Amino acid sequence: MKTFQFLFRKHILLPLFTLFFLSACANQFAYNTLPFWIDYYLSDYVDMTPTQQARFDRDLEAFHQWHRNVELPKIQKVLNQLNVEMAKPLSYGKIGEYHEKVKALTLASLQGLTPTLVNLISSLSDEQADAWLKTLNSKIEERVEKAQKGTEQEQIERRQDRLIDQAEEWVDNLNDRQRAQLLEMAGYQIEMRAVFYAIRDSLIDELAGVLENRHAPDLDVRINNYLANLVAFRSFEYQNDMALYLARRYELLQRLDRNLSQKQRTALRGKLQEYSDDITAVMN
Repeated sequence: MKTFQFLFRKHILLPLFTLFFLSACANQFAYNTLPFWIDYYLSDYVDMTPTQQARFDRDLEAFHQWHRNVELPKIQKVLNQLNVEMAKPLSYGKIGEYHEKVKALTLASLQGLTPTLVNLISSLSDEQADAWLKTLNSKIEERVEKAQKGTEQEQIERRQDRLIDQAEEWVDNLNDRQRAQLLEMAGYQIEMRAVFYAIRDSLIDELAGVLENRHAPDLDVRINNYLANLVAFRSFEYQNDMALYLARRYELLQRLDRNLSQKQRTALRGKLQEYSDDITAVMN
């Protein structure tokens, strides 16, 4: 969901996370073809046998139907609530509240995939499990190398450009003050990069444990715990760092929200309504 991508940007490890939640209500076609796209992106990581593929396809269809009936109405409710409250600038507390709502929605949706993932992961051969981790680590290394190209200032400016592109999908062209605020956010994200990378590495280790112990009877519990840690980007060692990061980000988002012009606010609310209408069309 692109609204929440802007409010709740994260470093993610699995393509399923972005693909699933961000396309869940982006448009009717994307949602109706969701099983195909999950399968498509997962194919980068796991080369399934025909038997595995057939089971995975059946499980995805069941998940898709469940999500349409159970989770989409919850997502729409939050979209509609946000639309109403965005008539005026949100308070610092409200920004944090929506952050938590998004985490809960995302986790509920992802954990709906747990039965599908249990069946797939438990059926993996050693070669398939090793290939999953190897591909994941390779992709992460490529992204890190790309992100670290150039001077630190160039890296900050590239990140600012991405933040501006994301924001301008929702509002009219940003003014100089708003662009400066996104430059501030970009700089802080670069400053926090060592912490992000450390948490990412711990999550990779946790995923490796899930794959290595894929025949354990508590695989569903391990997957659910992993997904919860992934969505929260949680690390006991760095919990204070992340609390400070979120506090600073909430404050910056509050300033951005207060600086929206009436035209920008109207455009943003129009997007929220558009996606809510898309969900209605999907559910009907």
